[in-house]
Order: sequence, then structure tokens, then C-alpha cells
Amino acid sequence: MTDALRGFFGATLVAMGLLMMFLCGGCGALFFIGFLISGLTSSNHEDVGMVIMPIILGGVPAGLGWLLFWAGRGLRKPPTAASSDGPF
Repeated sequence: MTDALRGFFGATLVAMGLLMMFLCGGCGALFFIGFLISGLTSSNHEDVGMVIMPIILGGVPAGLGWLLFWAGRGLRKPPTAASSDGPF
């Protein structure tokens, strides 16, 4: 793959990963805080089980976004050539 193509796909993966982390993780965090506050302040303690839902529904896509971000950063780095001044 050429350097320009690697850079383009790397930048695309980085942008997609950042968007997924920000949007999915942010939405999940807001719902987590909302469920946590409503579970602690209400007298109905059955709602406390809803706290796990944003972690699963927002955390998994945010984790996938982190993987895309990590893969994109790896693509954007220039490939390292084997050096001839190694230990052997």
C-alpha cells in the first residue's frame, strides 16, 4: 500500500473511532449517570439494575471505537525498516 493510501485509511479509521468513542461513550455515560441518580434517589430499588444497560449498550461500541482509533494510528505510522546495525 502506498503511503498516501495508508495515511487516508488511517485518518478515516481514527476519525470513525473518535466519533464512536465520543458519541457512544458520551451517550452511555449520560444515561449511566441518569440511571444512577434516579436509582439512588427513588424508593424503587428495582431500577438500580438498569445501571448496567448503558455500560453494555454504550460501552461496547465505545470499545470498538477505541479499537478503530488504535488501528488507524497504527496505519498512519510509517513502516519501520529492519536496521543493519542490530546486535548480530
